[in-house]
Amino acid sequence: MPESFYIWEDGKRNGPYSSQQIERMLEDQVITFSHECEDAQNGRTIMLDELFETVPENEDGGTMETIEEEQSTNDEGEIPHHDSLLLRCHPTILRYRKSLAITIAGILFGLYLGPDDIWYFIGGFSVATAMLIGLLIARSTCLYTVTPRRVELIWGIIAKSSNEVLIEDIRIINVRQKGLSGLLGIGTIEFSCAGDSIDVMFSDVWKAQRIKTLVRELQDNRE
Repeated sequence: MPESFYIWEDGKRNGPYSSQQIERMLEDQVITFSHECEDAQNGRTIMLDELFETVPENEDGGTMETIEEEQSTNDEGEIPHHDSLLLRCHPTILRYRKSLAITIAGILFGLYLGPDDIWYFIGGFSVATAMLIGLLIARSTCLYTVTPRRVELIWGIIAKSSNEVLIEDIRIINVRQKGLSGLLGIGTIEFSCAGDSIDVMFSDVWKAQRIKTLVRELQDNRE
């Protein structure tokens, strides 16, 4: 297994990551075995499921803890590549309920009345398309990232603004999940350095509890 490699997602190359970071991201379901990776040393491309198939088995039939062994070879005991991207996500599309409702209504309107008059079909789908495009643009203006050093909120279209806190400065992590969306794993994560103030907030993200676990593990590794 390579000592470090890049992860390809949505046509972008993220990383490089150490083997231990990749294992943690897989456990937290930040990435899956279907992701494509690239050996940082020789540029060879391989799927993660193929990569981990090469891990030998121990006498008990389980996989050997080679990832921990590779990490232990770091003489300084530090996490490499402090600015590598461990998480990059946007708010869930379910956050924009009104826009989704109008989009669905426009499609149904066009399908229901379209056979009677083609202009109903065109009008309904035009409204639905416009709302969907606006929804996707609004969603893209808010980006959440986690690296081994910091958590960061970035917002804006052309003029980007950001708010970040260092991993070691975070003292309180609150996860708020409500209703049906909470049952689906969608929640809001609040990162605070001290007191009741919220320094960075990830609003309406999938797998909120797993993101909290990821940040807590990064804190443990820095201690």
